[in-house]
Amino acid sequence: MKSSRVTIRDVAGALGLSTCTVSKVLNKAFERCSYAKETIERVERKAREMGYTANPQARSLRTRKTMLVGFLLPSAPAAIFGSLADEIEQRLRPHGYQVLITHSRDGIAGERELLTSLLARGIDGLVWVPGQDEIGSLVGEFPPGFPVVILDRPGCGGGIPFVATDNRAATAELARRMRGLGHRRIFVLNAPVGGRSMSERFQGLVDIFGERVRAVNIENDSGQAKESVMGLLREGDGGVLPDALVALSETLAIGALAGLRDLDIHVPEEISFAAFDDFPLAAHWSPRLTVIRQDVGRLAESAAGILIGRMTGSGSSASCGDVRVPAAMEWRESVVAPRR
Repeated sequence: MKSSRVTIRDVAGALGLSTCTVSKVLNKAFERCSYAKETIERVERKAREMGYTANPQARSLRTRKTMLVGFLLPSAPAAIFGSLADEIEQRLRPHGYQVLITHSRDGIAGERELLTSLLARGIDGLVWVPGQDEIGSLVGEFPPGFPVVILDRPGCGGGIPFVATDNRAATAELARRMRGLGHRRIFVLNAPVGGRSMSERFQGLVDIFGERVRAVNIENDSGQAKESVMGLLREGDGGVLPDALVALSETLAIGALAGLRDLDIHVPEEISFAAFDDFPLAAHWSPRLTVIRQDVGRLAESAAGILIGRMTGSGSSASCGDVRVPAAMEWRESVVAPRR
């Protein structure tokens, strides 16, 4: 019995084009050829009209590709990870790729298990936000030359290219502007276990303020941030509050704000406040919060570009290297000149 499924051959016959052309257009196989925009639109329109749907099994056998990309990231409350996942998907979809998103738990053992599972699914490439800095023991899970790009975790090693915000430059710019307003004593909520990104953020403040920066090192947890702020500022330092409090993640910022509220310490009248990472609450808090906003779109665009280049073999050596993306300052009412 003849199948009623519409094939690429059927679409090609209806258009009077070769099956090769139609196949390349519908499979977005443009690595070594290009077609006029009008031709692409014509093929895609006719395929929709005829009810054509791709046969992933047949395509995988023919191309040795599944058109699946894995996205492995930590299980964390940070809103930026959800935004990154959405942006990565939006940039890979026009190239025919679907994204399998999974969250790592249980340390390096859990991460290894998920990597093994993704590879068993036949993914063509991986966007990876490692849960720890040292990934050397995990790199061996990949076949030689397997396309991987690391996102938001600079300097993990393993010969894998990374895309990350220029954390140190961003916080240094914040510190310079605060110093220009007259700030001298800064308390910083820091989460060293957050990896090199967090360390870079802290170092940017130290570059400008030096020893006048006091680090409060805790886990990246809003509850700990609240308790730490309340314990630190309840009596101040010799009865005097610092000029400013800086939280190096949105999670730490939310806890810090809760602590300031419970202590009835007013921002910015008694203390200035700033945070790394924009989050929905920041623009609606009273006062609106000064934040460093990561350029999620450019991070995703750079990571997707590198990965596509590695998966298709179309990327130059220059385009497959490490990328630093500048952040933007959202200067709002929570940082003002200190009132002495």
